[in-house]
Amino acid sequence: MKKIFASIAVLLCFLANAQVLEKPQLVEKIDTSSQSNLKVVEIAEPPIQITQVMDITVEAEDRSTPQFPGGQEALDMYLKDAVESFIFADTNETFPWGESVYVAFEIGTDGQLSNPLIEMGYNAALDSAALEIVRSMPLWIPALDENGTPIVASYRLQIIFDLDLEIDDDFDFEDEFENSTKAHWAGFELGFQLNTIGFLDPTTTFSTTPYWENNSAKSILLNFNAFQHKFNLIGDVFGITTGYGFNFGTTEITSSYVIEHTADTVFAVSNINQEYKRNSLYSAYMTVPVLLDFTANKAFKKSFYFNAGVIGGVRLYSHQRFTGTYANGNDFENITKSKFNLNTWMLDATVRAGYGYFGFFANYAILSMFKEGTTAGVYPMRFGISLNIPQ
Repeated sequence: MKKIFASIAVLLCFLANAQVLEKPQLVEKIDTSSQSNLKVVEIAEPPIQITQVMDITVEAEDRSTPQFPGGQEALDMYLKDAVESFIFADTNETFPWGESVYVAFEIGTDGQLSNPLIEMGYNAALDSAALEIVRSMPLWIPALDENGTPIVASYRLQIIFDLDLEIDDDFDFEDEFENSTKAHWAGFELGFQLNTIGFLDPTTTFSTTPYWENNSAKSILLNFNAFQHKFNLIGDVFGITTGYGFNFGTTEITSSYVIEHTADTVFAVSNINQEYKRNSLYSAYMTVPVLLDFTANKAFKKSFYFNAGVIGGVRLYSHQRFTGTYANGNDFENITKSKFNLNTWMLDATVRAGYGYFGFFANYAILSMFKEGTTAGVYPMRFGISLNIPQ
């Protein structure tokens, strides 16, 4: 009987051991399957989701802000010019330099500005100026939503009422005159003079007064045109130019004549005993032009120009100078200061043409070089080259 119970106990122990061994195998199989499924989710899905979210965010930032045409730099230049125009028109001793006004406004789907409001102002004058600056702006580039459709957007702008010199570019001599219309009078001129017997008569032979015939190669003309101003009549192309300058002329007499004069006459006496190396009549005038000015291009250095008009002048000084050598070989120089009955006034018809900084001129005297009735008429023709200096 004891053997039977012992056998039953051994059998029960065996069965119990078999159940314990099977359960761990079942749990290990389930855990392995579960871990495999989790790894697939972690590796495949998150990178795709993260990439899509980042793309959408970047596009929204680029499209959601309206833009001034030309960008931020163009907006800065617009505000600078508008503020400077207001300052130059209304500046007084109590102007609040450096103060700011903040303006908020909306930009519609068509780029039109609307509902400008002062968020933070200073006083009535600056607030009104700031609103006017905003209202005068050109159409903006509207903001876009994520689908590229224009939307209404708000914008806030700070307007500083000061002269902002930092926005200006570095000074450049060429750029200074690149986009501005200038006259072509100021500068230096070098030329020659040829005496003729009458206005619009090109004869250079003086039959009764040969002493007024001149050596044109040695009759030097130097003009210094100090100031100019152009009054535009038709845009930047056509206008009237005036100013002032100084004329320094030398009339080289061809023979050994010494100029003499009385209160009513002027003439020359030949010195047959002396031959002069130089025999010159010097004169200086202050001149004022009135010119019809045609300029083909706003850029000074790239502009063809043509001027026609008159140049008036008033005599400032005159003298005769002659040099030579005595029979003993000694050199001499004599200077006689006098008015020589020279005309107080000078009036020349002139034409002038050129390109950029360089040109040429031709003048013809309307008034005789000497006072009427004191001697034969002497009408100088003057011509030469110009070096134009913009002002």
